[in-house]
Amino acid sequence: MYGVKRGFKSPGEFGIGDITGLGLAGATGIIAALVTDYQQQGEASALFTINQWVVQLGTILGFSDIPLWMVVIGVTVFGAVSIFYFQPITRQGAFAQGFGLLAVVMTAIPGDLTGGIESINDNLPGLQPAETRQAGMGARIINAAYSPNEAAVYQVQNRTEAAKYDVHLKINFTEGFSSDIDTLIRKGEIRGRLHNEDTNETWNLFRSAGGTIRRNGDLLLIHAGVPARSESASLWVRIECTGYAIEEQSAVATLGETLEWSIDMQADSTPLFFQRLGKRYWF
Repeated sequence: MYGVKRGFKSPGEFGIGDITGLGLAGATGIIAALVTDYQQQGEASALFTINQWVVQLGTILGFSDIPLWMVVIGVTVFGAVSIFYFQPITRQGAFAQGFGLLAVVMTAIPGDLTGGIESINDNLPGLQPAETRQAGMGARIINAAYSPNEAAVYQVQNRTEAAKYDVHLKINFTEGFSSDIDTLIRKGEIRGRLHNEDTNETWNLFRSAGGTIRRNGDLLLIHAGVPARSESASLWVRIECTGYAIEEQSAVATLGETLEWSIDMQADSTPLFFQRLGKRYWF
């Protein structure tokens, strides 16, 4: 019923106002599902994954500057238009259909979870570099720790897969920040990502898998080893913290050299939620 007690209408009786009402109800259901997913999943929200996919598609088509708010609008419009396919006959039904539709989509889309930052130590356990020497009649003797083939594999791994860029991040919070960094991380009020553009891999700056994270006054000092497969690569960092503007920077890392990277966070009273809507989440 749509404001008058005439019972349910048949599809043929729907007017422009009825269709508009159903579309708005479906869009509202979509928005409710978006907010629920965002609040419950935080940085693992499927919304960020959708943004990455849309940016990748846009890059192929020649445009990639697609902020999060465009994705939100696109998904909302999708919910409004979906009433023409599912054909709900009440606004309550349209709302439930929009909410359920997006809930299914969000469940199907994998969360954008990333691994913790690694240490710079790239030794492979149980293996030591092979030693060779000349013995008698020019014969080559290889350390019996492993065979020549195993030695070759180790050397290749040591040059590529096991090679890492040594990155030293110094993040300066110009206005200070809460003394309890663990609480900020748990509440999602501070987030950070490190991305290797060459390998298309991303790591969570505030989750350690061997890398070190230390605090010195208003500074956060992060030392990490970034897996590499070339002599140099462009690395990207994005830092988000309540009370500060979202900072996104890039720098070039080179094997055998320490990348000393300083980032100054600038105070900003705009809530992170609104800042994130204006950002392009491509990693």
